[in-house]
Amino acid sequence: MKTKLFAVVLVAVALVAISTRAFAHHAEVVYDGSRTITLKGVVSKFMLTNPHASIHFRARSAEGQMEDWIAEMGPPGGILRGGWTKDTIKTGDEIEMVSHPHKDGLHRVRFIRLVINGKVLRDDTVGRNQ
Repeated sequence: MKTKLFAVVLVAVALVAISTRAFAHHAEVVYDGSRTITLKGVVSKFMLTNPHASIHFRARSAEGQMEDWIAEMGPPGGILRGGWTKDTIKTGDEIEMVSHPHKDGLHRVRFIRLVINGKVLRDDTVGRNQ
């Protein structure tokens, strides 16, 4: 009886551990998919690191002040398989992106259109009603 109870508890703990990790990975829920903002700025850093690659950049606010922003991307493996390299985006590159803003007003975005130095690198806005 004790062995069965121990086995059931062990399986339950394992399932909770696995499900928590799976739910925690879906970070898109922190972005407001019903709104978009357009940001223009200069890249300060491009990071191909786990769990999500990111573009760090400075953009001018409506008041004219420079602000630090982070655009979160997918996992580096998928980005690399998509043909990007660590040199696709460089410090100093001019950036323009249409993005979903963070729900809490943080300077973090999830972009749907990305233009670097006048070249479109990604455009998921095609066919969408903006």
